[in-house]
This record gives sequence, C-alpha cells and structure tokens, in this order.
Amino acid sequence: MEEEDKERYSMDTCIFCEIISKKEDAFIIYEDAYVCCFLDKYPINKGHILVVPKDHYQEFREVDKESLTQVILASQRIATALEELLNTDGITIMQNNGIFKDVEHYHMHIIPRFLNDGFSWVEPENEVFNEEFISLSANLRETLNKSY
Repeated sequence: MEEEDKERYSMDTCIFCEIISKKEDAFIIYEDAYVCCFLDKYPINKGHILVVPKDHYQEFREVDKESLTQVILASQRIATALEELLNTDGITIMQNNGIFKDVEHYHMHIIPRFLNDGFSWVEPENEVFNEEFISLSANLRETLNKSY
C-alpha cells in the first residue's frame, strides 16, 4: 500500500470494509453474501485479485468456517477464469498473517503467473535435524488434538 493511502486510513478504518460497503471505489469482479473480490490496486501481475470475506476478520485463524469455505471456492473460480482469460503459465494463491500483511482484514491473493514475470518465492536454507522433526510433529499432534 502506498504511503499516501496508509495516511488516508486511520487504524479504525478498514479499506476493505470501505470497498465492501461501496464507500470506496474498486474494480469489483465478483461478490456474493460472503465474499467481495476485486482487482488489487498494486498488482504483482495484471489480473492480481483479492478475495475478501465480507465480515471483518484480521487473521486467518479468526475467519468463520462458512466464510473461509466461500473464500477458497471463490478463489478457485477466479483462478480458473484468469487461467482461461490471460493464458497464464500458472497461478499463485497466497495469504499473509500477522506482521506480514499490509491490510488488517484477512484476504487471499490470486496472482496470475507468467514465465519470467519477476515474482519469486525465496526459500532460505534451513537445516532441520531429525530430532526436531520428531519433537515438532509430536507437539503439533498434541496441540491439534486439544484444540478440536
């Protein structure tokens, strides 16, 4: 998000909620009772679309099951349409949480991809030892069993 846009919206104002309520302009390409989908104002590639639940949630873990289901189903529809329309080499579907997102409203990115488009995923070289895999997998199973 550009600096001028950040200044324009206070901590109490959500640009996505403003778009959903039609108080702010956007190129909305699809919406239903659960989601609003629009072109990203600062696209990684032509056709970069954001899929946003209409109810305000800051983090992925907060989104109710029905909204989350509709986000992924809308993402699938949009990805399919983008592949056909733009003759993409692929699609990247991603979302960020915590300090890694730039808008405090959960959203999914649907990014058309093209060979040599300059967008990349950098994977650091991390060494994980077998004991760490054993410990982490056991701890995750225990945590998951407690929370569901």
